[in-house]
Amino acid sequence: MPEQAAEIHTIDNEPLAPESAQALEYLRTGAAKMNVHGLRERVRAAAQELENALDGVTETAARARPFAGKWTVAEVVDHIAQTQIRSAEELRHLLAGRRPPGPPVYEALRSGAAAWVPWAELVDGLRSANRELVALLETVADEAAVPAGATARAILVINREGHATPQIFAVELGWKEYALVQRLHLIEHRNQIKKLKEAV
Repeated sequence: MPEQAAEIHTIDNEPLAPESAQALEYLRTGAAKMNVHGLRERVRAAAQELENALDGVTETAARARPFAGKWTVAEVVDHIAQTQIRSAEELRHLLAGRRPPGPPVYEALRSGAAAWVPWAELVDGLRSANRELVALLETVADEAAVPAGATARAILVINREGHATPQIFAVELGWKEYALVQRLHLIEHRNQIKKLKEAV
């Protein structure tokens, strides 16, 4: 049985805020309604939109930090690349009917690459990771062929109206819900990149 919002608490042991409960409900109902083709195309479109948002970003702009204490564009790109490749591996286990081994993909996952790897190489890594995730979803011809029951522990980060910090909580997700989270993650960081570009 999927966890209900009332059963889940944040890392600070708080009940879920309305925004968090709504996000969880969207994942549950949205994934259940979506067919494999629709899900795959939404993930593909979100990946393409994020990549398009990087157009025109220079090496200098990628390293600029217009907001103190916040990530640069290069750090966002590194985060997405690192997250996507780990998420693709976890999704591969879910599609095989297995629970992914090891720790979940934590919310601030990054490498040291953003500090020194050339910008073009960082972008290539992001595109490669995006392609890996979409290609994996392309292997699912029929939802009925995916063994049921396997879940992955996912860490969700939900922004709240009127709060400076988001809510962070862990939840168990099936493969369609897990894939839908990747779409939302891409959209969130696409918007972040746009704000950073405008500020720079």
